[in-house]
Amino acid sequence: MSPSKNRRVRAKIPINTEHGRALLHQLTNSHILEDRVFPEFLDESEYDIFKRMVSYMEQAGMEKQHIYAYIKTNGLLVTEANVKKVSAEDMREWIEAIKEYEKLVNSGALQPSDSLVPFIQASKEIPNPRKSKTELKHLFDGRNFHKAIVETSRNQFIEYAFPDSVFNACKKLLTHIQYKSGNFNDDGLNLITSVFNPKNPILQSSLARLTKDASIQEGIMHLFMGAVLSVRNVFAHKDIYMADVDDTLDYLSYVNFLFKVLDVMEKTEDSKKMK
Repeated sequence: MSPSKNRRVRAKIPINTEHGRALLHQLTNSHILEDRVFPEFLDESEYDIFKRMVSYMEQAGMEKQHIYAYIKTNGLLVTEANVKKVSAEDMREWIEAIKEYEKLVNSGALQPSDSLVPFIQASKEIPNPRKSKTELKHLFDGRNFHKAIVETSRNQFIEYAFPDSVFNACKKLLTHIQYKSGNFNDDGLNLITSVFNPKNPILQSSLARLTKDASIQEGIMHLFMGAVLSVRNVFAHKDIYMADVDDTLDYLSYVNFLFKVLDVMEKTEDSKKMK
């Protein structure tokens, strides 16, 4: 079955509630750089589509023989809702794939509990165009990130753990704020608002101090608040899917900028006296 033919089938046939629930899982696992409801149907590679969709299907508890058939037919889903709209040729392939799965289980070559993701990875029909680790090293190193980000995120980025690389960079940033400010009692948003508070800051921008312009300090505080609310918290509390290399580097660059801002900030005289 050709990929173009499969895309036409997927575009035309409806899916039932169970499969729709698996698709909607994407909505709760998006990040702020994602402006499409189902990005996997547009610009991402076929390999990434299948890997993600099979993961959703398994999480939704779909029958494994149907997931296996989805992989082997390059993206066909046959349900009670669409069975009348599937061609005879496609139906034969679907049934053959289900029989093939049953043979694998009956022979003991496959356990019913086994994940089917390896079948995507081994498939010659579903190419994986992702960048090599060497390419990722060059892309990461080319950004000349702050040494703290290099220490905490470089290896994860190279190992394709993109969400983890962003989340850990944010965690490292907050740790640096604690050490530089001396405030180890707070974390997250409470830490940001106490340390960069424009009315009584512990760490202050030289520009804000010299100009006595509280709006500058307030702006800096909101920059750090954004990193906590829209980046760290999102990646910490949800199983974020992110395969885009450029998006990951953009997130890391944002955190990198905040590290550079933090490096040039100084403790205020009042905070020194309090210590």
